[in-house]
Amino acid sequence: MRALRFSAHQRFAVRRKASIHRDGRRIGSGLLIELSQEGCRLGCLSQAAQDRMATLQLDDIVAIKVDGAAAIEARVRWTRDGTLGLKLIHAFHRAELDRMIRTCRGEFDESGQREYGT
Repeated sequence: MRALRFSAHQRFAVRRKASIHRDGRRIGSGLLIELSQEGCRLGCLSQAAQDRMATLQLDDIVAIKVDGAAAIEARVRWTRDGTLGLKLIHAFHRAELDRMIRTCRGEFDESGQREYGT
């Protein structure tokens, strides 16, 4: 039987390329796929990034950089199967969270960047 997990804050689905940095060095990249007031989840980590993630320990501090937004400092909560769970060092205020969600969903991108092809 699966255990249900409850989150203190609502999670929002987003999709934005992000790079992961530790001690000022880029250690990988992936997709920011989920965002909440106090945390985020990155997925689709490259194999090279997954190998580097293996060196991360719980509570290590990393910076997440997303185009169009300030870097986010966060603490590693878990890593599993190419996915990284993080808790933000400084929780977003509601307006900051709203702006970050809109940025990650491409609302501020130039129109050419938001074209979806088939």
